[in-house]
Amino acid sequence: MSRPIEDDVISEAAVVLLFTDHSFLIIKRRAWKGDPWSGQMALPGGHRKEGETAMEAAVREAEEEVGIRPTIIGSLGIFSPHSKQIRVRVFLSYAEKELPFRTGDEVEWAAWVNESQLTPGQDCFYYNGERIWG
Repeated sequence: MSRPIEDDVISEAAVVLLFTDHSFLIIKRRAWKGDPWSGQMALPGGHRKEGETAMEAAVREAEEEVGIRPTIIGSLGIFSPHSKQIRVRVFLSYAEKELPFRTGDEVEWAAWVNESQLTPGQDCFYYNGERIWG
């Protein structure tokens, strides 16, 4: 019997971990004044809109940021980043191969990366010396 995918309206934001057998997609946010995560490395995602569930937000944000409509297969739960008091739901989406992506207004660049390209830190990972948030 399969377990239902966790979804909620209590987390203020959602991200999606788009992954293949060997890689996952990360983004670098564009620098914007007033954005607490401006210029940071992250997973595609963002804040929920009014009336939207966390899963709906994750799908919408991935489409907006990288042009990929993820098929959600699970959730890793909710976490709060160290930099701000916010609840973020993390969803999982599997792809058989690295899908083509595009970047929009909010994303400077994106890349499929392999775990071997990451450097572990305290409660985080780094890619090319930059901390991955989310």
